[in-house]
Amino acid sequence: MAPKVWLLLLMASGTAGTPDLAQIRREYHWPSGTEAIGSEDASQSCAVSQLAYEYGLQLQPHRAPLLELFDALQLHTTCGLPRPTKPSTPPFVLARAPPPGGLFVHPELGHDGATGTEQDPLRTVTSAIERVVASGNSTIVLRGGLHFLNETLELGPLHSGLTIMNYPGEVPWLSGGVRVDDVAWESVGGGVFKAKLEQVHTMPGLNTDNRTDPLHARMIRARFPNRQVSSGSMERGLVPGNVNTSWIKPIGWAKPGFNLSRTVTVADPGEGGHAGGDFHWTYGVGGWSCGRYTPAGGFWCANNSNGGGSGWELMVPGAPLFPIGMTVGNKVFDQTAPWPCAWRNKTGAVVETWTNGWSTTFWEVVGVREEGGNCTLMFGDGGQQTGRGFHVDPPNPGGHGDINTEGGWKIENAIELLDAPEEFFWDEAEQTVYLVHNSSDGADKPRADGWIVPTLKQLVRVVGESSDRPVQGISIQGVGFRDSAYTYMDEWGIPSGGDWALHRGGALFVQAAEKITIEHSQFTLLDGNAIFLSGYTRNVTIANCSFSFIGDNAMAAWGYTHGDAKLPTGVGINGTSGDQPRFSSILSNIVREIGMNERQSSAWSEAKACLSHVKNNIFFNMPRAAINKNDGFGGGTVVEENLLTNTCRESGDHGNFNSWDRQPFLTEVRNGTPSLIPAYYEIRNNFMISNYGAGFGVDNDDTSSYYLIHNNFFYLGGGVKCDYDGHDKRFYNNLMLGTTAGCWHTCAYKKGYPDYCYNNTIIQATNPDPPPGQPKVSPFAIIWFCDARNVSHVLPDYNNQVQMGEYIYDNTCLLYTSDAADEEDSVDLGGRRIIKKKKKI
Repeated sequence: MAPKVWLLLLMASGTAGTPDLAQIRREYHWPSGTEAIGSEDASQSCAVSQLAYEYGLQLQPHRAPLLELFDALQLHTTCGLPRPTKPSTPPFVLARAPPPGGLFVHPELGHDGATGTEQDPLRTVTSAIERVVASGNSTIVLRGGLHFLNETLELGPLHSGLTIMNYPGEVPWLSGGVRVDDVAWESVGGGVFKAKLEQVHTMPGLNTDNRTDPLHARMIRARFPNRQVSSGSMERGLVPGNVNTSWIKPIGWAKPGFNLSRTVTVADPGEGGHAGGDFHWTYGVGGWSCGRYTPAGGFWCANNSNGGGSGWELMVPGAPLFPIGMTVGNKVFDQTAPWPCAWRNKTGAVVETWTNGWSTTFWEVVGVREEGGNCTLMFGDGGQQTGRGFHVDPPNPGGHGDINTEGGWKIENAIELLDAPEEFFWDEAEQTVYLVHNSSDGADKPRADGWIVPTLKQLVRVVGESSDRPVQGISIQGVGFRDSAYTYMDEWGIPSGGDWALHRGGALFVQAAEKITIEHSQFTLLDGNAIFLSGYTRNVTIANCSFSFIGDNAMAAWGYTHGDAKLPTGVGINGTSGDQPRFSSILSNIVREIGMNERQSSAWSEAKACLSHVKNNIFFNMPRAAINKNDGFGGGTVVEENLLTNTCRESGDHGNFNSWDRQPFLTEVRNGTPSLIPAYYEIRNNFMISNYGAGFGVDNDDTSSYYLIHNNFFYLGGGVKCDYDGHDKRFYNNLMLGTTAGCWHTCAYKKGYPDYCYNNTIIQATNPDPPPGQPKVSPFAIIWFCDARNVSHVLPDYNNQVQMGEYIYDNTCLLYTSDAADEEDSVDLGGRRIIKKKKKI
């Protein structure tokens, strides 16, 4: 059966509908006669990219022609297809008529003493919010333009039932910034201009009001190395982590008397949910390393944490490793960026590390000194942005050796680093901004008007009093959010047993809330999280929204649990209180260009949350996984009919979807009775391309258990990775093309707790019978077994593939090759043939 037919059958069970692709081609000048698969002169990659584009049009035809997706798939630059000429229609421009009696707000023509009618509108959203409670109105209508907020809008139980919507056909934007016009720029040479801004007291960021080109609407704090736009991510550009660079360990680390975290362990109550009860719930409280978190502690702070790579944290149990400074040689910096010991100001800079090549940390520089021809930078606050510490290579008891940050680093916020177009530096003492002018616009100096300084970190808070008195029924329709300040130096916490840390905040923050709807809205130029669901939320719907140029996560959820009195508030094994985001619906959104600050970020990130529905979304162009499940809390989430591609652009050992499950939680989700066994998490009918650094379509990392993964299409990488003690995952009815192996089993399986791989079809890009001297690749399943020296907690009970055979069966393997050994049993794909080389196994 031809691959296109396979994929159409795979998608047929969904409800996205089948658009008239011929009509779309005509309307948007898509080349006639183009087929997604089958062109003799098309490469395999271009054939699949075309199919992905058509699938995106099927998921969200109202966004046609999806130019951003077309460009991300490189259909013009690499595949040579004509670029559609008709621009995409912004999906948040709604034409719904407001109900009678609403309050109208016009950011330019209104005044706050007005009556609030369409003919006599208010000027500020804040005034309208105050009026709705007193007047009994339930609708606020925003006219087009920029609505600058002087303070965060607070919506509570008294505002239940409120709708905030756009005026039909117009685009209103809520801005968390301060507008600055009439800027008197003065040249200081070398393309650098300065201006004194007495009305501005701080400048965490600098944007323009350009709404058509966000790439150049966001200025960059002066930095070294400079950003590399062409590298796949707007912000990429790092110094290799260990090149003429060393990292300073904390004084007394690995020695008696060091301030360790206090470990609290909760024994498995005998449920048998994780490998027959061999796992425990553990948490480390406080200590020098983990006091930096909010709340102070985490899974990796305990002295008995386990899972892949846990040897890093257990070098000194209870004290994950964080540096207190760094030393750089003078060869690291070039003539355009003097080394820090020559800087005028020795404090205020910020160092960012791409720690372990997986996560981001930020560090405030509090002092600089020269030592033996090298320059030492001492750190103050920082490190809380990752859930795990640094490591020495190789990890060893006592942590002997140098700190390894192979992922690289950069430094920002020093005037001496000001050397590239669109970089800026704010001199707070002089209240003066310095900017390198981008002269490509033809102007001889920067614009005078239309500058925006982000100041608010949260634009709107929808927060009830408690789960007993929540805010209910608020709807936000057709409203844009932009210009929030960065949060990477604020409070961050470790939600659970995954690798990630989270900042509990966002431009739109929701807590103690029910039946909240955010639809047809756009989120851009936000330097923290865009939308954050915290604690108790029920039935929050985020639908038909667009996210781009986001500092951290596009959408994230993080609940609370409870437990031992020795633990911080909101922490524990018990989730039966229901104090978590549940029944969230993430529908028909498009997310791209996120993680501009925090690279350990996703389009949808879930921690201590459950029962979500993620459907019909298009997620692409991001540094890590598109969807992250930080734990196995509760389960019951369904991820279906999504297009995920161009993920892991700045990292590896990851997938389009990523999960962990190192900490078991007690919930009633599976069958109404408290249990450590969650409901199954289901991943079905998705289209995933594992390009860039994505090694798998689904990366079920450490201990991830209870997954149903079926009827998906995977291109490149591997289909699924079953890692370190995970079990009870069923991988079936999937179609894989160009993968090295469909199912990777890594390390331990305990008798009675296996994973299953069956009824899959894999069309391999690699030869299972390679020429002499080349490594042999299993045609379907790769099984790595661990021994007592491995970090895995449970040693394997299965010692060879024969014993695993009863769990891996009825999989069809096809070889992708240019040599048609059997013309009668082959199909064409991009000028090559798919030959049936193996029968079902």
